[in-house]
Amino acid sequence: MGEQPGWSERDRALWDTCEMVAARVRGLPVHPPVPVGSPVRPVADGETLLAAGPVTRYVVQAGDGSYRRSSGFFFATGAVGLAATAAVAAGQVLGNSRRKKAAGRDAAPRWVPAGTGLLTVSTHGFYISAPGGLAPWSYAAVGSCEVGRPGLVDLSGQSTAGPVRWLLESDWAELLFAMWALAAHPTHPQLATGAWLPPGWLEHAARLRGGAAAAAVSQLPGPDTGRFRT
Repeated sequence: MGEQPGWSERDRALWDTCEMVAARVRGLPVHPPVPVGSPVRPVADGETLLAAGPVTRYVVQAGDGSYRRSSGFFFATGAVGLAATAAVAAGQVLGNSRRKKAAGRDAAPRWVPAGTGLLTVSTHGFYISAPGGLAPWSYAAVGSCEVGRPGLVDLSGQSTAGPVRWLLESDWAELLFAMWALAAHPTHPQLATGAWLPPGWLEHAARLRGGAAAAAVSQLPGPDTGRFRT
């Protein structure tokens, strides 16, 4: 059966996320609605793979902040020459100022793409498969996590190479966040308020799915889901 008009693959991921999160909240076994297409195998006892999809990883990076100051010497005599000398000097000052400002902008920390791969979310953690290898993460290794915007989580934790902070962009970002929060930080403000879901998405789902939406979100954490409970 094809998807309804206005119902995207992203909507499907959020719908499946809600169903799996609701099962975890109710203390039921969590299973994916469809088989998970991932080369990753579960490693922990009782671990179940829940979803897999493309991911882009971002890291904080700063430029060197250096700039080359122009100090070329120019001097000409005569009225015209003196005017030209002044113009060249003014141009050098302006150019140096612009280069210094640009260097300052380059020195400011900013998020830059650090590669793409496959994100696999499970009941026990998550995995990032990339050309450089497989990075397995348990939820216990994640110190903080929050949804920065729809489809993106800001995550800090202890990797095998030391502490890291990443942004992970994926259709399964909300699932990663919710499963981590339920396992490691059930009082997380975003989880408690329902702010981990995109603004207006529950209403969007209710318009397209009717009564099925109420059943899907009835057990989700957050006061905003109360009006969908039957």
